[in-house]
Amino acid sequence: MSIQTLGKQSLIYGFGHILTRLITFFLLPLYTHIFTLEEYGVVSLAYAFMGFALILYRYGMDTALMKFAVQKEGQKRGEYISIIYGLQVISSVVFSCILFFSRNIIAKIVLGVDKPEWITLLSGVLLLDALWNLPVLLLRTEEKPVSFIAFNLTNVLSTMGFNIYFVVILKMGILGVLFANLAASSIVFILSLPIIMKRVSFRTIQPVTLKIVFKFAIPFLPAGIFTMIMELANRYLLYWMAGTQEAGLYSAGYKLGIFGLIVVMGFNMGWTPYFLKRGKEDGAREDFSQAATLFLGLLGFVTVAVSLWVPEIMRFPIGSRTLIGEQFWSAENVVFCILFSYFFFGTYVIQLPGIFMKEITNWIPVFRAIGAAVNIALNILLIPKYGVIGSAWATVFAFMFMSLSVFIRSHKIYPVPYNWFAWLYPAIFMGIVFITGDNVWIRLTITCSYPAAWFLFVINNEERAALKSYIT
Repeated sequence: MSIQTLGKQSLIYGFGHILTRLITFFLLPLYTHIFTLEEYGVVSLAYAFMGFALILYRYGMDTALMKFAVQKEGQKRGEYISIIYGLQVISSVVFSCILFFSRNIIAKIVLGVDKPEWITLLSGVLLLDALWNLPVLLLRTEEKPVSFIAFNLTNVLSTMGFNIYFVVILKMGILGVLFANLAASSIVFILSLPIIMKRVSFRTIQPVTLKIVFKFAIPFLPAGIFTMIMELANRYLLYWMAGTQEAGLYSAGYKLGIFGLIVVMGFNMGWTPYFLKRGKEDGAREDFSQAATLFLGLLGFVTVAVSLWVPEIMRFPIGSRTLIGEQFWSAENVVFCILFSYFFFGTYVIQLPGIFMKEITNWIPVFRAIGAAVNIALNILLIPKYGVIGSAWATVFAFMFMSLSVFIRSHKIYPVPYNWFAWLYPAIFMGIVFITGDNVWIRLTITCSYPAAWFLFVINNEERAALKSYIT
């Protein structure tokens, strides 16, 4: 796979990811106009719980599938796929049973309300999500971005449609949100079955293969847990220290920061298969450097532009209402921090080839643990004094330290000739955004200046040529 192919596939993945995330984003106006801050806080806790739980359900098997499905061929590939999916089925059923039988104990803890029946629904959603994720992930390893995106679009469109039906039409409230997720997950699970059935065979499984899979996958379990702590623990800490309303307000701001996540995840969907294939070939590091410059330039622009115009985005008129409910407008102060956080997440993702090429993936949990520890510590320190905005800045520093830690570990053993000015440039503009006032013309000037100066003065000739090759 060439860097041009990476660019094209990332554009396809990115476009699809934009569509799916935008559809998901439109649930935010729905929720902010129907639910109170406290009710939306409960919804956000439910989604946070699912995020945590899915890491346990997958325990690194999704990453193992990506690696072995890309690097193995023929019968051996089928053996690895069969083992991974078989393990996922067994463990997912076990985990959902544990949730079901402990529902009366954990409901109040994880949801903030004593609703055991909601845990029952969540256990079903988690089981189905874990089982359809791996077949759809195989489409990425086979470089089928359109099919991959089609499944994800089906998921989010179904979720949106069922939310409108259960929440708006039937007025089922939070229970409707859970039923909507269960119905959507059921549909995608059924549609994904033909993919996995064509690729699994349990007749050729060897015990040594099982050992190899576990050895590779298990380090990603704590890594995933630490990542979820970084991204989702803020909601629970705010709930415990400041109340459900504050958790809901933070979640609304976090949701508006989704535009940064769209860029990172859209890129990463093409990035991981690319560097796994390209990493040991001649000229790989120079290509990685070019990819970093172009990716961080785009991510920085999205961060700057959305941060500058978020007040207008939130207050965008839709008939007699605004895009986001008025009681959630104060969340705009959180959005810049979340976007800034995702920029540092992007700098982390772009440095991962060295960790994989040198086969030191056991360090990934360490990087994530550093970020998680920083996040929790700063939340505890900042929430009592600064509330929601303190929690948001804790997320910024968590991702910053995580990115710094991977740089310290990988730079000496797998140096990449990065264009460091291209890394610094977005951060400079983010600093300008932080001190920019409300004047429309100043904000418009900054928005237009970023891409012009980046193209003319920041990127070098090779990077400029690579950019032009993507466009043409």
